[in-house]
Amino acid sequence: MTATLWLPPVIRALATALIVVSASAVAEALGPFWGALIASLPVSAGPAYVFLAMQHDAGFVAASALGSAAANAATGLFLIVYGIAASRLPPWRGLGIAVLAWLAASGAIRGVAWTPAWALVLNLVVYGVGFGLVTTVRRAEPIAALPAPRRRLDLLVRAVAVAGFVSLVVAVSSILGATATGIAAVFPISLISLIVIVRSRIGGVASSLLAANALRAMLGFGAMLLALHLAIPLWGVPMALVVALVVSAGWSVGLLVLQTRGRQVAEGI
Repeated sequence: MTATLWLPPVIRALATALIVVSASAVAEALGPFWGALIASLPVSAGPAYVFLAMQHDAGFVAASALGSAAANAATGLFLIVYGIAASRLPPWRGLGIAVLAWLAASGAIRGVAWTPAWALVLNLVVYGVGFGLVTTVRRAEPIAALPAPRRRLDLLVRAVAVAGFVSLVVAVSSILGATATGIAAVFPISLISLIVIVRSRIGGVASSLLAANALRAMLGFGAMLLALHLAIPLWGVPMALVVALVVSAGWSVGLLVLQTRGRQVAEGI
């Protein structure tokens, strides 16, 4: 019985840790765009909502998804602040300011009774402003920093931190309530861990560029959460999760197509 209770959070923690390590490796090998795209995939949030559905009814899951969708705007603010600050401030100061921005925004978001329409408007406003603010960041060329030595202990500590966080969210969901659980579920722990790894490996400009690229991907993440919320009353949780996955995959494919076309235009193909 004990093993059954602990298995879901352990699986989710391992999935989240895997995406952080994989995205950091891809970002270093292929560039910040790919790292940002992989980090925005619902490898953490997807299992989280599967496990929440096992513990709670459809209404709780739908309300959590709406809370997550609104809080996705706070993640956008986190990326905007870090994207601007990363190349200008010492590593921990820039990241700390970005985290404080997320906490302040999510605290304000929790105090509002959100509807899907207003959650969508909030995301469009935040990300729309963000696209304008990070334009110069996205045009910057990443300058490789002196690579820090790879240490297994670093990855282990980050994996344990992620595992502890995701397990805690699932465990206390009944205490927090639906909206707070949804907000906590999208705390950018994976992005934070990825930024720490990328910053140490390829420098502040590259990590700033990763955050700027992640804005486009995370807007799709918000669309996925809204789709989940809206689909649950219509088709139930299992089918709604499938719909959300399709939305996420479609958004990622769209970004890849735009990236490819943009490169072809730049090269005169």
